[in-house]
Amino acid sequence: MIRRVTTKKLVAIAALVATAAVGATSLLIAGVNAPGAIAAGTTTGDVKVSNTETVQVLMDAAAKVQSKRVYEQVVLTGNGKVDIANPVSTDGLRNLDGFGGYDVRDGKVRIKTDVSGTKKYRSVSNFNKKLPLDIWVAYFLNSKEVKPGDVVGKDGELRVIYRVTNNTGVKQDVPFKDGHGKEKTSQESVVIPMVGTLTTTLPSNFTKVTSAEANAAGDGKGGTSLSFTMTLFPPIGKNYAEFGYTANVTDGIVPAAVISALPINALESPSFKGGAKSYKAGAETGADLTAGATKIDANLLKLRDGANELVSGLLQLQDGANQLSAGLNNDAAPGAKKLADGANQLNAGAKKLSNGTGDLSGGAAKLDAGAGLISDGLAAIKAGVNGNGTEADPGLIAGTRALSAGITKVNNGLATLRDTVNSGVGTANPAETSLRGGVAKVLAGMNGVFIPGLQKVIDGALNPALAIAGTVVDQRQKAGLQGYLNAAITSITSLKNGLAGQVVPGLNQVDAGLVTLNTGVAGGINTQLLPGLDQLQAGADKLKGSAPTLVGGVNDLSDGANQLKRGTSDLIDGAAQLNDGAGALSGGTDQLSAGANKLASGLGTAASGSSQLSAGLNKAAGAAPALSKGAQKLRAKGTSKLIEAGNQTASDYGLKYAVITAGAERAQSAQPYGSPAGATELTAYDFELAGAQGEGSANAKRGLAAVVLLAGAAGVTAIRRRGLI
Repeated sequence: MIRRVTTKKLVAIAALVATAAVGATSLLIAGVNAPGAIAAGTTTGDVKVSNTETVQVLMDAAAKVQSKRVYEQVVLTGNGKVDIANPVSTDGLRNLDGFGGYDVRDGKVRIKTDVSGTKKYRSVSNFNKKLPLDIWVAYFLNSKEVKPGDVVGKDGELRVIYRVTNNTGVKQDVPFKDGHGKEKTSQESVVIPMVGTLTTTLPSNFTKVTSAEANAAGDGKGGTSLSFTMTLFPPIGKNYAEFGYTANVTDGIVPAAVISALPINALESPSFKGGAKSYKAGAETGADLTAGATKIDANLLKLRDGANELVSGLLQLQDGANQLSAGLNNDAAPGAKKLADGANQLNAGAKKLSNGTGDLSGGAAKLDAGAGLISDGLAAIKAGVNGNGTEADPGLIAGTRALSAGITKVNNGLATLRDTVNSGVGTANPAETSLRGGVAKVLAGMNGVFIPGLQKVIDGALNPALAIAGTVVDQRQKAGLQGYLNAAITSITSLKNGLAGQVVPGLNQVDAGLVTLNTGVAGGINTQLLPGLDQLQAGADKLKGSAPTLVGGVNDLSDGANQLKRGTSDLIDGAAQLNDGAGALSGGTDQLSAGANKLASGLGTAASGSSQLSAGLNKAAGAAPALSKGAQKLRAKGTSKLIEAGNQTASDYGLKYAVITAGAERAQSAQPYGSPAGATELTAYDFELAGAQGEGSANAKRGLAAVVLLAGAAGVTAIRRRGLI
C-alpha cells in the first residue's frame, strides 16, 4: 500500500541520506570484507547459505511497467568462515542494511566473513532482465472499453479483465516413450513452471460484485477482497490465465492489484507433485493397455490364421467326405451287394458239389462191392484149379464139374459185375446217381458256378473295395482294410486257381478213369471173360493138359482182382475225403455268404452315414470362413483401436509428464541472476498494478518517484519494499 508523504519530508530524508552516505560507505565495505584466510567461493564449518531474489515490478493501472527492482537477500546460518560470490544486478546496486557499498567483482558481490549464528546481507538494484510474466488488463464501463482514468468518478457497471501470460517458454526436443516403449521426441515449448495469485480489494462503493474465478471475502470495512489463483504451466494448467470481476460502481475508481508469482518444481511441490504423478501413471497405464491390446491382437492373428487353417482342413475333409460318400454309395455298397450275391451263388454251388461228392462216394462203394465179388469168384476158381495141392492130384480134372459150376457162377458174377459197373459208373448214359453223374455235377458246379463265383467276388467286390480303400482318410483303417481285402483276394484267387488247375483236371481224370474202368471191365467181361468162359466150358477137357498154364493164369487173375479191390478201396477213401472237403467248402461258403451280407449291410449304413457326414461338412465349410472374418473384424475394430488408444494415451501422458519434467529442470535454475555455489535458491516476483483514484493518487506517485531517485543516488535502502517470500 502506498504511503502518502509530504514534499518537506522527502527533502529532509534526502538530506539525511546525503550527509551520511560518504562516511558509511567505508564502514560497510570493511564489514563485508571481514578478515578470514579461506579460499574464495568456499565455506568452513557448518555454515548454510541461502539466497532469495525478489523482483518487484511497479506498473500503472494499464499494466505498463514503471520500474523494476530486484531485492537480494543472502542468509548465512551456522558457525564458520565464508568467502562467497553472489551474482547480482549491479545497475543501481544499493545496500539495504547500512550505509556503504559492496566489494563487487565481475558482476558478483563478494562476501567474506566469520559466521556465528545468523548473518543477513540485503541489497536492491535495478532489474535489467526480461520479466517472466506479461500482464494485460482491460476495463469496460457499461460494456464499453475505457482507459483506467475514465473510470474515476463515474457510475455504472464496471468490468475488469486481467490476463497473465508465462512467457518463459523455449522450444526444445522433449524425449518420451510411446505405448510400445519406443523412445520418441517432440519439440515443445517448455516454460519455467510458475504459480501465483492476484489480489485486489474493492471498496464499499463497489456493489453486486461477481466473479467466476475469484475467491471473495469481506475486508472488514465494507469492501470486498478478491483473490485469483494462477497455474501458469502446461499441462497441469495453461501458459496463461484470464480472469476478472464485474461490479456496480458509484463515484468509481480503479483499485490497485498485486500479482505474486513463484517458479516451482512441479515434481516436488506438495500442491502439484500428485498431478505430475497422475500423468506418469497415465502414461504407464497407456503402456499397459497397449501391451495388453497388442498381446490380444497377436492372439487374434493366431485365431485368424488357425481359422484359415481350419477352413482349409474342413475343405479338404469336405472333399474327402464327398469322395468317401460317392465311393461308398456308388461303388462300395453296390460292390458289397454284388459280393453278397456272388457269395450266395458260391454257397449254392458248394452245396451242389457236396451233394455230388456224396454220389461219388456211393458209386465207389458199389464199385468196391463188385470188385469183392470178382475177388471171391477168382478165389473159388483158384481153389478149384489148385485142388488139394498134391502133385498126383492137382484137382483140375477132379474139379471139372466144380469148374463148370464155378464157370457158371463166374459168368453170372461177371454179368452182374458188368451191369453193376455200367450202372455205377454210368458211361453210356450217366445218371444223376452214377459216378460219372456225380463227377459231372461237381464239374458243372466248379466250372459253371463256383469258379466264376469266386471271380465275381474278386472282380465285383474285392477289387472295387480295394480301390475304394485307397481313398479312406484314416490311415490305420486304410491299411487294415487294404490288408484284409488283399488277403481275401489272394485266398480266393488261390482257391480258384487250385480248383481250376487241380480239382477240375483231377475230376476230369476221374471221369476219364471211370470211362476207362467201365470200358475195361465191361468190355473185358463182354469180349473176353464171358466168351472165354464159354471157351473154358467148351475146352474143359483141354484143361487137364494145360492145367499148369491155367493155374498160373488164375493166380495172375486173382492178383489182378486183389489189386482192383485195393483200388476201389482207395477210390472210396478219396471219395470220402472229397466229400469231407466239399462239406468244409460248403461251411466256408456259408460263412463267406453271411460275412458278405453283413459287409453289404454295413457298407450301406456307412454310405448313409457318409452322406450325413458330407452334408454336415459342407455346412461347416460354408460357415467356417465367418470365424476368420470375425477375428479380422474384431482385430480391425477392437484390438487395433485399443492399441491405438493405449498408444495415444501413453504417448499423450508420457509427453505431458516429459514436459513437466523438462519444466522442473528449468525451475532448478529459475533465478534471474543466480546464487553462490551450493546455496539454497528462492525466487519471487511481485507485480503491483497502481490504482486510479484521482489527484491524491497522482501526488503520491510523484512523491514516491522522488524518493526512489534520491535513494538511488545515495545508495541507501528503498523506502517502499515488500517482505521477501
